[in-house]
Amino acid sequence: MAQSPPMEVLCSPLLTLDELGAGLASLTVTVRMGSTGVTHAPHCRQVGKKAAAEQTLTVGELRAAGQIRPCRTCGGAVIQKLSDSQAKQLNALIPILETRVEAMRQAEREQRAQRERVHRADTIDKRAGHIVDGGSWKIAAERKYSDRYPANPRAAVVPCSDCDAEATIGFQPRSLEVTYACPAASTHGFLRLDDDEEPLATWPHRQPNRLVALSLVAPVLAGQDTSWALTYGTRVDDYQGTISALETFDQEHPTQLRLTPDIRCGDCGGPLNTWPGTTSEEGQHKARYSCDNRHEDSRYRSHEKSRVDEEIDWILHRRLHDHPSWATAPELEPDEQQVATRADDLARKISIFDSRVGAAKAVAELVETRARLAQELSQVTRIREQGALATAELPRYASGPASYAPRWEFTSLARTLLTTRIDVTKQAITVITPLDDGTPLHRLLRTREIQDELTELRHRQRTLEQELAALDRN
Repeated sequence: MAQSPPMEVLCSPLLTLDELGAGLASLTVTVRMGSTGVTHAPHCRQVGKKAAAEQTLTVGELRAAGQIRPCRTCGGAVIQKLSDSQAKQLNALIPILETRVEAMRQAEREQRAQRERVHRADTIDKRAGHIVDGGSWKIAAERKYSDRYPANPRAAVVPCSDCDAEATIGFQPRSLEVTYACPAASTHGFLRLDDDEEPLATWPHRQPNRLVALSLVAPVLAGQDTSWALTYGTRVDDYQGTISALETFDQEHPTQLRLTPDIRCGDCGGPLNTWPGTTSEEGQHKARYSCDNRHEDSRYRSHEKSRVDEEIDWILHRRLHDHPSWATAPELEPDEQQVATRADDLARKISIFDSRVGAAKAVAELVETRARLAQELSQVTRIREQGALATAELPRYASGPASYAPRWEFTSLARTLLTTRIDVTKQAITVITPLDDGTPLHRLLRTREIQDELTELRHRQRTLEQELAALDRN
């Protein structure tokens, strides 16, 4: 405890005002408050030039001013003389405070130990990642110590990333070689861009293959250090459990409200996933739409996201150019019950995610999933409050500027509301919309438009007839 226990006890945030009681809370103290929250007795030699003027107030009022720290030189204040009951009450609180201070220090020690443990685990995990990814010069540095690793190989069975067979991921500790083998075909898990070049390993970029490979390599690198096992030992199971739980929820609660466009591979019909752009030491990589299916030419499909979005926007703008008001057709607004259901489902998915993620919380894919769920929930909340059309900024399009703009950039939600399906190939992008010729919505909106035009024409005709009649009378 400090040199002056009374102020340490009276001002400690570890004790509530109720625990102090009315007797101690009403004690008057004379202090000068420093700019950093340190209190001083009026004549303390540690008082700074910017300290507030001397003031007398109760302990309750002093605590209400915010968290403060008594000066250790002077004790922090001049306290009125305590009565016997106040002194007894103060003495009773001292051991309580000491216990809580020790508990707080113990918690800080445990948190510090936890941070150090996670730091060691992250270092081991990063080294293991270099080996799994095949970074040549970094593996060369690791090989200096590989003779101390056990000679027995390690292996794990995983679903093949290119077929339904069971592939094997292996690790040779002494050579630091990580292998992938599918019994169906030796080319599975690899991509050959040129006959003269070594095939590129694609299997480490599929979850949970990479996590499984890390779980083979990292324990070998860790040796007797248990930090990696304590931090990431359950990561593969936590990852699979989280993904499985979310997939099960989606199967049991199919969504009726899309928040992103249905963009598909025009070659196989599979969904195109969004791969966010990154900036690293190797340079900047633009965001892309990618198909995870291997096609007949043994290649995957990938398209630069900005170019695809630009083409989609150009097609939509061209179709709406002569009918900009169609962009705000009430029929495009989703059902209120669908919006409410989607909000509830997203909240439940976030709860499921948080309860299952465990040691896999830092996996990039799951980090992106959690951020996407939170973003979608925020977006659905705005839709409930403002409507989908307003949230998608479509009224701005329909209000006039689009009629003379050569191009227009739609929001992702606007693309979702204005399209039914989008097929993307290297050669072309096909955009199917509910406003296409022959669709029920097109017939409805065009009928409504024609009726409005006829009404306006009839009104104009009556006006002209009345003007003509007036001219004849004169």
